[in-house]
Amino acid sequence: MDITSRRGTKLTLLDMAPTFIGESPGSAVFESAAEGQRQGVLGYIPGAWDMLHIGHLNAFRFARTRCDYLIAGVVADEELVRIKGRGPIVPLAERLEIVRAIGIVDEAVADYSTNKLLAWKSLHFDVLFKGDDWRGTEKGIALESAMAEVGVELTFFPYTQSTSSTLRRKELAHYV
Repeated sequence: MDITSRRGTKLTLLDMAPTFIGESPGSAVFESAAEGQRQGVLGYIPGAWDMLHIGHLNAFRFARTRCDYLIAGVVADEELVRIKGRGPIVPLAERLEIVRAIGIVDEAVADYSTNKLLAWKSLHFDVLFKGDDWRGTEKGIALESAMAEVGVELTFFPYTQSTSSTLRRKELAHYV
């Protein structure tokens, strides 16, 4: 199937849901063919996207301007529990719908793994976007190395210092 990105670039897609990332009704996955057989830059921006706030919008807007087709990976509830020791406030199905509905990303998929090589094997993105709070950290350096091995550019977006989901959780704790 062919679609045209918001920038007018023709992109070739297959009608199948990603295996390792998650499934969403009607989602399309980039063709896993050679680079020359598809046009445009495919970006991937993973995150919890819990309690959506201006920092999330800033991240999406930053990524949107740097690719032709943008997929948001929405981290699954169980994976958040495993990584952070707590689940999200907003469940996965609702976070997926919210991210899709804001109209900045072209697609949202459930992401069941912190291993972004699994995401790449399924989606074949060209650019991976992460917050600049990862820059220079052990996990950020490891991610950059892993992505470089498959030819993916790791681009850091400016972290919005004034707000975060962690700060929101702390604020909400005062009201409960």
